[in-house]
Amino acid sequence: MSLPRIRSDLHGQVDELFAADFLRSSDAQNQMALKCFLSSAYSSLASLAWHLGADGHVFQREAQPATDLVDDAFFALNREREFGSGADANQVQRQLGTHNSRQQFGGAL
Repeated sequence: MSLPRIRSDLHGQVDELFAADFLRSSDAQNQMALKCFLSSAYSSLASLAWHLGADGHVFQREAQPATDLVDDAFFALNREREFGSGADANQVQRQLGTHNSRQQFGGAL
C-alpha cells in the first residue's frame, strides 16, 4: 500500500465516520461505527508505520484493545438500556434473570 493510498484511506475513514447521523442513530449503531473506525484506522496506521520503517505489528496488536475501549465508553449506556425502567427492563430480566416463576412463586408440578 502506497503512502497516498494510506492518506486517502485515513481521510475516507474519517469521512465515513462523520457521514453517519449520530444524533438519529441508536447507541448500538454509534458504538459499532466507532469500533469500525478505530479498527480500520489502526490498520492504516500499521501500514503507515511500515512505510516509515517502524514496526507496524504494534498497531495491529493494539487494534483490538483500542476497539474494546469503545465498549468501555458505551458501558453505562448499554447497562442503562439493558436494566433501565419500563417494559424492556422486564423483558431483559425474564431473559437474563435466574428466577423463573415456579422457583420464585411456587407452582403445580
